[in-house]
Amino acid sequence: MAKRLPKLPPLLQSKIYKTGQTRSANDDVIFQNRANRNGTVLIPFESIDLFDISVLTSQKFESGFIVIMSPEDYYSNPDALITMKAKKLKLGVNTILFYETRSQWNNFNPYKNKLSVAEKRAVPIDGHFVARIVSSGIKGEEKIILGFNTSNCKGAGIRVAEYAPLSTIKSCHLQLEYLFWLCYDSDEVALNAGMTESDIENRKAAIITACNNQKLSNTDRLYKTRIIDNVKNTICPLCLKKLSAGAFMINFFESSEKSSDIDKEISQINLFYINQLKIGEFNHSPYNLAWGHQSCNMICKETGVIETIKWMKEVVVNTIIFNKDSSN
Repeated sequence: MAKRLPKLPPLLQSKIYKTGQTRSANDDVIFQNRANRNGTVLIPFESIDLFDISVLTSQKFESGFIVIMSPEDYYSNPDALITMKAKKLKLGVNTILFYETRSQWNNFNPYKNKLSVAEKRAVPIDGHFVARIVSSGIKGEEKIILGFNTSNCKGAGIRVAEYAPLSTIKSCHLQLEYLFWLCYDSDEVALNAGMTESDIENRKAAIITACNNQKLSNTDRLYKTRIIDNVKNTICPLCLKKLSAGAFMINFFESSEKSSDIDKEISQINLFYINQLKIGEFNHSPYNLAWGHQSCNMICKETGVIETIKWMKEVVVNTIIFNKDSSN
């Protein structure tokens, strides 16, 4: 039996664990709330050519997939039906219609077409459609929320770009903890958070060994992707400032209430993507995830660090040109 590692401080453990889950969503969207990244994925029909269905069925998605199709495509687009046949997609088996607008509901009413609500994530789905239509404010046009909206079955699945198999999730957890221990003050912070010196030494040694064995501790690669600096300290990939391990120990809700008591140099830590999540690329993977400042993450949003930097460079160049023109 493998030797049990000393426990991490709860806030740090929780932050690392949550990276293996998708972002939260409300009842008005089709996606699951805080689902594991290896859960059922939802593939937009317009992106289906990016995937080999035979491969997906046999190995790619651990919990399967559901193709999401618009009513217009299904009822009015002959090419879409040809694609469905070629890709072995069948309504009610591995494909569902997604009603998002009032016009879709009125023009292709699912009940008039004898369709049933989908509630099952595993193939065969045993349902044909899901609806998420907002209220128009007009009497008789209230919002329509049907399918995957019960307390024990909210959301049809996760965004396909957010998918990662369980083995990758575990590798990411390892590397992200490794990056915590590369913070310049990690030992001191862990000690103050309740770990003993022996706990810190044993836990850190085990994580480093595991990362070495799985080739997750290539510091040259981490440096080139802006995740650590040249002295092997963890940095924010956008502003390139060193990260304090203390930021991992700040509870978001407490920090919002007691902001005046928190060192202004410590910013809440967020997960960053160096290259953004894209359909078909599966970028939730080692060497593409980093820790960074919440304030910097608000700039990047879902674009990813590399694309954000390109945009920032364009802004700077345009500003220089503008100022030069203004001075003439």
